[in-house]
Amino acid sequence: MAATENANPRSGSALQLEPYPNPPADARLRAIIMADDLGEVQVIAPERAMLDVEAIRTATGRQLRARAYEQDSPTSAVPGIYDLPVILEESLTGAGKLALATEEVARYVSASGSALVSSCYEIQTAAISHPVSSEPTSTDRCGDMAQIGETLSRFTAKRMQERLDQTLHIPPLPEAANRIVALQADPNYDLADLVQIIETDPSIASRIMGWANSAFYNPDPKAKSLQDAVMRVLGFDTVMSMALGMALGQTLRLPSEEVRGLPSFWLDAIFAAATMEALARRIPKEGRPEAGLCYLAGLLSNFGTLVVGHVFPHQHAQLCLLQEANRHLPHSHMDQHVLQLPREIIASALLEAWSLPEPVTDAVRFQNLDDYQGANRTYVLLLRLSRQLLGNHGITDVPAMAAEELDLNTLGLDENAVDHVMRLVNASKDELDGFASMLGRETA
Repeated sequence: MAATENANPRSGSALQLEPYPNPPADARLRAIIMADDLGEVQVIAPERAMLDVEAIRTATGRQLRARAYEQDSPTSAVPGIYDLPVILEESLTGAGKLALATEEVARYVSASGSALVSSCYEIQTAAISHPVSSEPTSTDRCGDMAQIGETLSRFTAKRMQERLDQTLHIPPLPEAANRIVALQADPNYDLADLVQIIETDPSIASRIMGWANSAFYNPDPKAKSLQDAVMRVLGFDTVMSMALGMALGQTLRLPSEEVRGLPSFWLDAIFAAATMEALARRIPKEGRPEAGLCYLAGLLSNFGTLVVGHVFPHQHAQLCLLQEANRHLPHSHMDQHVLQLPREIIASALLEAWSLPEPVTDAVRFQNLDDYQGANRTYVLLLRLSRQLLGNHGITDVPAMAAEELDLNTLGLDENAVDHVMRLVNASKDELDGFASMLGRETA
């Protein structure tokens, strides 16, 4: 399909467009480009809404998928600007003054809903989005298991009963992970016990040695043995958490589908772990959380993606499509739409069943809440901050946020501390990439 001949796509002359500075959130429209073998379309919907990929496919009869997301290059919501067919959320047709995103960050122009549909551009209207409001993660854990049970029942009701156990089977903890969990609970543990456990898995041992000798820690001299890496460079608790997180990651297979435009599961996890641990070390001593638990919480922060991909591969594929089309929203909104609960609730319940430390399970479960007030608040807020900082660099799926909106004072951090950590993480990028690649090959 082609745009109307007398349209002037780049100027938008068929619309009376005026600058609209600081528009209210409810008036803002965003757009994405979707494509299939037949070509591309421009899809326009409210900013405070989740685009429904299946609804778009139904309305168009095409297998459209969002084009790769570019964080620093917004897509204009001005119809016709790309000389493409337009699909418009039908609820906008009777709206008054709307704010259309432009190709410049935070710059909007105004138009009414009636002007959009009466312009000379080729526009199809359909119900293609769902409003979103507050974060869907509940603050109360009491109903978690009931929610998980309902999700399991809903997605397995159509399967043959004899396949149920196989479909939902979560492998038990590996022996090394079991031994590390037991060691964490033993007040009389010592270095020799941990080293012995790690040495039973050469792949974990070699990765820990490589990480200890990386530019991130920059030891002088470099560690010559696992004992030296533990005692002098990394610390007992951090090594224990690293080994445990790696063992847990090998328990579940990586999903076959990924969100295009996002780093791999393990790259996300490794960067989150390194960032959270480094930030923890910059917090004043009186309020500083345990570095080892911070590393583990970061490493398992997106464990819900692994769990959902393992247990619900079909629903995980749906979530990937939705995330590609809705990178402006936290994935918990897409989870709620498909699973009826955020993936962090499922992940936290599994980690809790595996007897992981409460600061870790709380950090994983509540990381999307900015007003969490529980006993492990420091871990929750620190994980939230870590993933937000990385999201601002496109490394996690957390939508970018203006730096001035980040809450640092609550954690006893300042901009200098954060800048130092992010420079360190960026300088270690190649080693973090290599570390993540090794883990990815072993869990594929």
